[in-house]
Amino acid sequence: MCTLRANVTVTDLEDLQLLLQLNIKNNQHLIHTGSITAKVLKWGGNVREFLPHPHYILMADCIYYEQSVEPLVETLKLLAGPETCIICCFEQRTVGVNPEIEKRFFELLLQEFQSEMIPSEKKDPEFNSPDIHILHLRRRVH
Repeated sequence: MCTLRANVTVTDLEDLQLLLQLNIKNNQHLIHTGSITAKVLKWGGNVREFLPHPHYILMADCIYYEQSVEPLVETLKLLAGPETCIICCFEQRTVGVNPEIEKRFFELLLQEFQSEMIPSEKKDPEFNSPDIHILHLRRRVH
């Protein structure tokens, strides 16, 4: 996104910040007009430094850990304003507790957000798989 002129903040937990910084450093030559910074974001924690509401939130492979479902949804509710577009990409896992985790995530999420599945024909043909889903999420208007 930052190679397309966006000002990007990538987030993860404290122990992955060095890896984020390394990835930024290794790809800095691609960034000419946008910017990128790495910050710690613990789901369920304070999001004040990420406000005002971002235009876009890109989520990839965040729905897999049962204890993180509620904090993740709470964080999305705090971060997303009425104009925020959330793109959520996830792998549908069918073994173990994963289907229950997905179900719980969407039960909580759809109370506050509307969801639209991106159809296969709009996805990149080379990087497409039937178990990888991309959703467009927006806050519900109450």
